[in-house]
Amino acid sequence: MTDELPYPELGSEWASLRFQKEEVLHLDTAACGRTSHAVQARVATYLAHEAEVGGYVAEASMASVFKNGRAGLGALIGFTAEDVAFTESASTAFVQLLASWPLEKGDTVWALRSDWGPSLAALIDRGLRVELLDVDSRGVLDVDALERRLRHSRPALLHMTAALSHRAVLQPITECLVACSSREVPVILDVAQAAGQFAVPEGVAAVYGTGRKFLCGPRGVGYLAVSKVWQPALHPRAPALVVEAWPGEDRLVRRLESREAFIGGRAGLAVALGEFHEMGAGRIRARLDAIGRAGRRVLGNVPGWSACDPVGAPGAIISLEVASDYVDLAVVRAKLLRQKVVCSVAGRERAPHHMTRPLLRFSPHIDVTLDDLEHVASCLKAASQ
Repeated sequence: MTDELPYPELGSEWASLRFQKEEVLHLDTAACGRTSHAVQARVATYLAHEAEVGGYVAEASMASVFKNGRAGLGALIGFTAEDVAFTESASTAFVQLLASWPLEKGDTVWALRSDWGPSLAALIDRGLRVELLDVDSRGVLDVDALERRLRHSRPALLHMTAALSHRAVLQPITECLVACSSREVPVILDVAQAAGQFAVPEGVAAVYGTGRKFLCGPRGVGYLAVSKVWQPALHPRAPALVVEAWPGEDRLVRRLESREAFIGGRAGLAVALGEFHEMGAGRIRARLDAIGRAGRRVLGNVPGWSACDPVGAPGAIISLEVASDYVDLAVVRAKLLRQKVVCSVAGRERAPHHMTRPLLRFSPHIDVTLDDLEHVASCLKAASQ
């Protein structure tokens, strides 16, 4: 089958920057994308420099690299470089953010019923009262229901997982922002899956995510960003000694940045972001979208399986539901892995208030072709027997 996906040259270029092992098909970007040769080299070079001059001297020498990395992130998530801070993961970023946000124990916050389970747990761990917002069968926010609810009550904040990890769903972020703005409700977005797959609109109070998924940065690097309007309200838990040791940082969000961290990974993420922008974020998103549509069409027709979302759903995540209750998805995944196809099982813990059964999830990047998808379909058929 010929590749009729948009920007085929983009897929070839993306593949050429990475380790090639023809028999392995990596369709697990939503878990962890594949880093490029340049990203790996940057991490290795930094570690060598750190071994030569010491960690803090080496880190200080990377100031311009980190500034470019924050700018690259900000361009994708609707913030300036000065509004972005690095952390170790999306989970760490959210905990840091909640610890510093102007909230009192017992405050009411709203979150979507389909939100990422660990984020809901973090809200509860902060001592907050979580009220769940209505979503449809696919997990999409009911904006009309939100508007009706806002007429009668106002939460301290609204949390939303911008793009679900278990379904091809992009939440109506802009509509939510419009609804919340009139009541001055801050909206915090988890963009771990959205960054790279989708454009994130401006106007969000704060976002957080990780660089290892569709941005294809190293593991161990997350980030958060807070709008200029909300930064003065933050109460960072950083000791005074740490703050004084980093003069000139008047943005409170930077005081949420982890000091003891995988610094080489941050340098690697800056390289990954540079590659992403150089290839064109819009073109990458268009190809990811097309691959997702093709994947849902091809894999959703494998006997015994069906796509959980419409063919035209947004993004590159392809989730399948098995017809039989007696098929163990972990066994199917293991069989696929033996056939050199990498994918994930999405368990109910990802969205405990929305998911009713586990799903088999494929999440390709732009180097995947239509021929690859046909091959995966054949492998899935064999693994199901």
